[in-house]
Amino acid sequence: MNRAAEAQPRTRDPRHQVHIPDGYLSPIISIGLGAATVPGWAAATRRVQKVLSDRTIPLLAVFSAMSFTVMMFNIPVPGGTTAHGVGGTLIAIVLGPWAAAIAVSVALIIQALFFGDGGVLAIFANCLNMAFILPFVGYGVYRLLAGRSSMLSERRVWAAGIGAYVGITASALAVGVQLGIEPILFTQNGHALYSPYGLDAAIPAMLIAHLFGASIVEALITALGLAWIQSRHPEYLTQGLTANASAGSTMRLDAAEATLAAEPVATDDAARPEELAPPRPLWQTAAVLIALSVAIVAAAGLVTGGGDPGHAFGADWAAVDWAGVASMLVVVGLMAAVLIPLAWLLLPKRVRGIGTGFTAAAILAPLGLIAPGLAYGEGSTQDVQRAFGYVPSGLQTLSSLFSAPLSGYELRLPFLESARPALWQQALGYELAGMLGILLLGGTAYGLGRLLARGNHDADDREDGAGWLEHTVSGITASVERSIFTEEHARSAGWLQRVDPRAKLGMFLAAVLAASLSGSVVVLAVLYAVLLLAARASRIPFDFFVRRVWLGIPFFAGLIVVPAVFLVPGPHLFDLALGPLSIGPTVPGVSGAVLFVSRVGVSVSLAVLLVMTTPWADLLKSLQAIHVPQLFILVLAMAYRYIFLFLHLANGMFEARKSRIVARTSGGEQRRWITASMGGLLNRSVRMSNDVYAAMVARGFRGSIRTFAEYRMTRDDWAALAGTIAISAAAVVAQRGLP
Repeated sequence: MNRAAEAQPRTRDPRHQVHIPDGYLSPIISIGLGAATVPGWAAATRRVQKVLSDRTIPLLAVFSAMSFTVMMFNIPVPGGTTAHGVGGTLIAIVLGPWAAAIAVSVALIIQALFFGDGGVLAIFANCLNMAFILPFVGYGVYRLLAGRSSMLSERRVWAAGIGAYVGITASALAVGVQLGIEPILFTQNGHALYSPYGLDAAIPAMLIAHLFGASIVEALITALGLAWIQSRHPEYLTQGLTANASAGSTMRLDAAEATLAAEPVATDDAARPEELAPPRPLWQTAAVLIALSVAIVAAAGLVTGGGDPGHAFGADWAAVDWAGVASMLVVVGLMAAVLIPLAWLLLPKRVRGIGTGFTAAAILAPLGLIAPGLAYGEGSTQDVQRAFGYVPSGLQTLSSLFSAPLSGYELRLPFLESARPALWQQALGYELAGMLGILLLGGTAYGLGRLLARGNHDADDREDGAGWLEHTVSGITASVERSIFTEEHARSAGWLQRVDPRAKLGMFLAAVLAASLSGSVVVLAVLYAVLLLAARASRIPFDFFVRRVWLGIPFFAGLIVVPAVFLVPGPHLFDLALGPLSIGPTVPGVSGAVLFVSRVGVSVSLAVLLVMTTPWADLLKSLQAIHVPQLFILVLAMAYRYIFLFLHLANGMFEARKSRIVARTSGGEQRRWITASMGGLLNRSVRMSNDVYAAMVARGFRGSIRTFAEYRMTRDDWAALAGTIAISAAAVVAQRGLP
């Protein structure tokens, strides 16, 4: 990401960042550090797997996304460059250092693979420094200073800030050592092969930049974060610490237990009613911490700038394009004014607060672009050439090994690309990339947590003797519950439930036709927004509705069109380079894929909404009104009834089997029983289906669907049908001039 102005790098001055890019470490050192990182990941997985639950998995995802967001904010530091916080100590305090190791590691891996922030070969080193050293050291200092004080005491806030300060400083020291030993171990003809910065330059530069910059930011983030949690969500620090006692372990997997002395957690103090509130209001604590941090950072800036504010932190602030900064601030302000309230209104209630907070953070992140200095994360080979007069051969080779698709947090969109992009264009791309990264990271961390939790539950099942039989019974029961849940909503007092089923069917057909004919993603987005409003008016749970649609057919439709994204000819959106190989999605391919998935998503959403607001018998009777062949309706009706018949029979068979099992059976016995059960189920189903059909005929069934309800189209029904047809026609006409 280009800055408003780039200060020239000082001679033999290493990058003042904890992220290490490719080329600065030799492959031997990079991969060798994996000997410490990989076992750490394995240990963290085992420890965290024991305590993951429906309550802690979202926390893991939220804190991982928080770490990513924190690392997007840059501040000027001594030396004329910029640095950022990590948030690892705060995660360790709430979830434990092992959980912090996983959360920060996921953030760092996503940054390296998608945004080029940190090298791919340096992933082991970066994760060791920021995902292990930082949270474990920070948490150890925090526990030492906090002692056995109440979990909601102010002492814990100051202990957290000091612990975070020491933790990220220790991480910076590790980076300085790793960079500094490279010229000692790997040289050729008197020149370094990789990092050209020796120990005498790397360690002082990293420590000074963090002691008077990044470490203060990390301390402020951690202290304010803990104070906010104490005030708003104290259960995360008290009840949440032992929320998984049923699993035979505590939620706190702290550094003391892992490395020092397995000291028990002082939860008795936290449980005292008189100590459940912080001693002072949150705003007072925040004001003190912010004022102290600003004073220290400002003093450091003036000292390193020789007392001249125009050269604070050793940077030339006069070189900043302040007119461009003003334009950027206007754009950022407009984005904030539109997107933050929109996020608050559209997001579900359960994630409204945290989702709006992340949206605001991503929008405000470009403010760090104002600071003059090197590009976010690391300098280029040209910077090294200017500083040293040569480029180390290993650095030259490895720096171009991998090209991230969104390198530098830049989106290659037509309105953001130019030969010399304005600062507001850079800021807008930075915001969009940040939002994309937060969503990607939160989803990845949440999925990883679910995967680990599932592995833990499978292990518990094996220990308890539970297995395939219990899973089968629960799966059958869940299918019946979903069907009953759908029928309950179909008979509730919502807007669409009150509309005549024949009118609803006509509305559905008109909307599906409009979605199929539309060639504009904008039009499809508007149709989907109207669809969500209809679901809200019909009292359909938002989470259930969206999850049922987008975790199903549209997902597989997306997989189908993935090859077209890369094979359709046209200009590349970005290039993904891996050595001599280069591949990238094309603009026409991505546009076609998005259009296809959007069409499928809207169509499936319409079908789900129709089924969830219309009882099955009424829906079949509506099909008769539009003269669907009687045989087709009969097959649908019988298939629907037989599905429940099969489920009922299968559930009875599995329950009977379960009640007669007292020991674990072998795999062969299980397979023989399943084979026999399939044949028996088929025979019983055929016999019972004949009996069911005979009973239906005896009761007057002649192939037509009859219900007790008498249908008569009212004025409201005709208005709903006409309105839907008008909206559908307008969508088809409007799509001609829209992208």
